[in-house]
Amino acid sequence: MPSKSILKKEFSFYVSSDPDTGAQNVSPDGSTFRVNLNNPIMIPKNALSCEVSTIQSNIWNDSNNISAQFGNNIFEFTTNHSGLPVTYNFVLPDGLYSLSGLNAYLSTQFVNNGLPSNLITLSGDESTQKTILTFLVAGDQVDFTVANSVREVLGFNARLAPLVPQPAGYNEFSDNSAQFNRTNSYLIECDLVQAGIAVNNFNQGIVASVPINVPPGSQITYEPRTPLVIDASDLIGNTRQVLNVRLLNQSLELVTTNEIFSFVLRVVFYVPV
Repeated sequence: MPSKSILKKEFSFYVSSDPDTGAQNVSPDGSTFRVNLNNPIMIPKNALSCEVSTIQSNIWNDSNNISAQFGNNIFEFTTNHSGLPVTYNFVLPDGLYSLSGLNAYLSTQFVNNGLPSNLITLSGDESTQKTILTFLVAGDQVDFTVANSVREVLGFNARLAPLVPQPAGYNEFSDNSAQFNRTNSYLIECDLVQAGIAVNNFNQGIVASVPINVPPGSQITYEPRTPLVIDASDLIGNTRQVLNVRLLNQSLELVTTNEIFSFVLRVVFYVPV
């Protein structure tokens, strides 16, 4: 009896969080959505194997690292600029901040409150990755003990900085390294497959790991030369029409995105002929 040959078949499809292209139930923070495919995915029962891979994705690097949700959006300080100590409490807008970006925002708020733009300057020490606070006015202090303080992002413990009043021009180093990188990479989860790329002891539905290689506010275009192949044997003999998608960070937390994200899945299966 002649042996049977094996035929490779494959198809790709584009998945997007854009409601204009059919995305449904998009969450307010943009991290989850549902797609109802016009053409269902149907892998025949006689398929010998089936694999899925993500061959391309587009994600904007704009996920918040400071927000009311994270409880890290308060910058409170006391200044003697007017000759008497006055305390200010700045509520930082939700956003993705770099150290220079946060310094620029605080500078505008100082000016809006009638204070010098360089009242407290934020800079970084490259050798230790710590934050440096430079105080223009003698005796000024930042209170990192208040609720929802931005202290952890800047690398400070819950304390006054400096601990005791200091002369003008004083530089205060943070206790720890700054932690601006709340999201170091993106994970795309899709319930097309039961298993997926393993992230430590979790692998349910992870179809792509997308590194962040662009500055904040820029778009990541990820096109791996060798896409990771995921076993999708559970698709054999089944039909899938509805897909649920979630955008996570490396800690498996849902991440906010203010822009549309998308990816292209390739399905490969083999049938005897």
